[in-house]
Amino acid sequence: MHPQLIEIMRDQVCTIYRAATGSELPAANGASSEREPSEEEVTRSFAELEALTRTSPALSERVPPFSFVPPLDVLIEDEAVLVEVAVPGVERDDVTVECVEGTLVISGIRRGHRDSSGRAYSGEIPHGPFYRAVRVPLSMSREPAVHLERGLLRVRLSSMTNKQTQEASSQSQS
Repeated sequence: MHPQLIEIMRDQVCTIYRAATGSELPAANGASSEREPSEEEVTRSFAELEALTRTSPALSERVPPFSFVPPLDVLIEDEAVLVEVAVPGVERDDVTVECVEGTLVISGIRRGHRDSSGRAYSGEIPHGPFYRAVRVPLSMSREPAVHLERGLLRVRLSSMTNKQTQEASSQSQS
């Protein structure tokens, strides 16, 4: 699991604890003789805690959601598809864009901000992991062109011409 994702999960646990108890999460005692939990156990436990938090109106209104779905626009231009995704405050290195079996998958992390005391905080712009998957109606000829500027991620997908589609089909049958 990505170390930054673990840190964001830890921040969310601290926020939930603070909302539920009114105090800071006690520091973990490093002298534990138990084994380290697996990535699957951490993910499952975190998902259960997050779901439990959402069942309590008193907690859910004081704890921002862990992940979010950024808004997007899809524009079809001649032989291309342009997907624009609003991801304010996200660095290009924190975004992954890939085409998988006719679906454009955009995922990444928007890091939270910390105040001068080191505490994480959040306003209305969500932070944490994000994920979008968009079916692409055309056969794409190559990897998408990706550009991020001023919080707007632009992904341009060029479609294959009929000749390129036939060539690709004959190569995959060989």
